[in-house]
Amino acid sequence: MRVSEQTRNQITVVLQRMAEAVGRKDIESIMALTDPDFRGFGTGADEKAIGREAYRRHLERDFAQAETISLEFADLHVGAEGTVAWVMADMAYHFVADGAPQTLAGRMTAVLRGTGHAWVFAQMHYSLPAEGQEVGRSYPVV
Repeated sequence: MRVSEQTRNQITVVLQRMAEAVGRKDIESIMALTDPDFRGFGTGADEKAIGREAYRRHLERDFAQAETISLEFADLHVGAEGTVAWVMADMAYHFVADGAPQTLAGRMTAVLRGTGHAWVFAQMHYSLPAEGQEVGRSYPVV
């Protein structure tokens, strides 16, 4: 679905605001970008958030376990129809935990809802490529 340049720019700004807030560990700014009925998956087996408060607890845990964090998006794809937009992007989640710098090279999909004056995240899913799955193979090798 083709999306207007205005909508694409608005969604890009929301992603930039999120990345900046993550870098500051600013939970309130992230909550301002989050729908009350938010749903999301993180990369960990127990990372499932149903509702904005569950997402808040997830962020509190993430931020408490990392000394520094930064988030980058690349290869961004945006679609929209009416007051619903969807996003697909590569992401790099850089962090320092227990003194060790690390990067998770992952993927994100998200659904955003237009409120009439802003776009907010209604659903989000972070994932990491399967370890042991080589390029060109459909399944990981064990």
